[in-house]
Amino acid sequence: MKTSLATVAALAVALGAVAAPAFGPRALDVAELQPLVSGGDPAEALRRIDAALEHDPDNARLLYNRGVAAYASGQFGDSLVAFDRAETGGSRKIARLARFQKGNAEYRLGDAMRRNNLDETIAHWKQSLEDYRDVLKESPGDEKTVANHEFVKARLLEILMRDAAKHAKAAQDPRNSTAEKVDHLRNAFDKYRDASQIDPRSQEAKDGEKQSREQLAQALAKEGQRLANQPLQPRFNPREPALPDYDTRPLEEGVGMLEDANRLVPEQPEIKKDLDQAKEKLADADVQRAKRYMELEERTPWAREKLAVLRMGRELTEKALDQVQNYKPAEETRDEINRRLAQVHEDEGDAQSQLAQHANLEQQAMSLSQALDHFQQANDLQPAQSQLPPKIKKTSEQLAKALDKLADKLMQSPKGQESLEQGIARLEGADQALNELQGLQPSKETQAKSEQVSQQLDGMRQKAAQQGQKPGPDGQPQLVPGQNGPGGQMVMQGPPMDTRPRINTPGMKGEWNSRAMNAGKDY
Repeated sequence: MKTSLATVAALAVALGAVAAPAFGPRALDVAELQPLVSGGDPAEALRRIDAALEHDPDNARLLYNRGVAAYASGQFGDSLVAFDRAETGGSRKIARLARFQKGNAEYRLGDAMRRNNLDETIAHWKQSLEDYRDVLKESPGDEKTVANHEFVKARLLEILMRDAAKHAKAAQDPRNSTAEKVDHLRNAFDKYRDASQIDPRSQEAKDGEKQSREQLAQALAKEGQRLANQPLQPRFNPREPALPDYDTRPLEEGVGMLEDANRLVPEQPEIKKDLDQAKEKLADADVQRAKRYMELEERTPWAREKLAVLRMGRELTEKALDQVQNYKPAEETRDEINRRLAQVHEDEGDAQSQLAQHANLEQQAMSLSQALDHFQQANDLQPAQSQLPPKIKKTSEQLAKALDKLADKLMQSPKGQESLEQGIARLEGADQALNELQGLQPSKETQAKSEQVSQQLDGMRQKAAQQGQKPGPDGQPQLVPGQNGPGGQMVMQGPPMDTRPRINTPGMKGEWNSRAMNAGKDY
């Protein structure tokens, strides 16, 4: 083991000399640096390479050798950054060498974390194997790569099997809570499964995976059923203190645990039966909560509040139908909520239409636009209502006339003096009105007006930019003192090239339905 481990370290240094040609007019004699790297002063080699990189920051060969020097200095994270950049920007040969060295650096990073964070170690060693496999796809049978791959594979299998056995044993401790037992069994299952994938010939890994899978499923099912059978507890609703509500979170977690148990052992009908019962209980609870939102809507005077409350109720019915397809109580409640939503939209559309009759041109266009939106939403919810299509047609025609008049008004320059900023705002209003009009009633005349306004706007914005003013909130670049490049042009900032890439950092798993199963590291 120690011999193989030393080989991994030595290979990274040795390969630095392989890809070490001159580097153009500011050539760096890499041959002179090799004794520094091999003789115990890689920091000095790193300093010289960094100096050369200041003049040629994208040179793949320099970047590769920077990775070698950083590796020899024990800066494995920095070496990964350098190798990654060398791989993407270099020749095919340099890319292959960089991939190999990334495998070495991943191993070293994982080894440094072994005592404090085993999941991080596993993550880096798995990535190391992937890097070696990428090299072997291009260079099958490469002796150094094969040797390193087999060495890391053996080390990884060793810690996976050892840690899996430790968790499997801990799960049997009667002093553990159910949550602790589930956590230990999940860890054992994950690591036995990884071990069997890395070495499909390992019968010990296969047996461990099978046994931990079954034990984990039973523990999840037991705890999931316990949570699902708990009575729902009242929960304070800050929106409406007098309106009772229930906390469904324990029930939701119970359903998630039963779903995960059923996924682990789908051949066990008792778990599926318990899951179906828990889902129906959760669906019924969501329907009851939706009905309470309907009660709240009846006491709410404002249209906006009514719409918000009813939409929350509808979300609960959709959630119930996700749990139990074709669940009749949920479908009936959803249909009633949609009917109420449509009525609120229609009433609000009527109110906005009335408001438009006594408003100025700008307010008239705004009110008619809102009325049309309400009528269309009502029609989407209740397409069988015969009174809605005529209202949509009438409002659309009224809005088109109002927008046409408004655009003509805004296209005319005022008689008094107008600032450049005011002119831009006026034409932006005309442009918006014409765009909305073109969407309602497309015509060549409207298109021509829109093009005319766009040309005028471009001219005004260029003039504003030349004067150092902000051209307006239309998403165009704004010239700000101190942030311009040569000639007053915007400097587009990109991500820094020397930022360390994401290197298989462990995170929360998202493949399971319960928090208990998603609580571990996805190494």
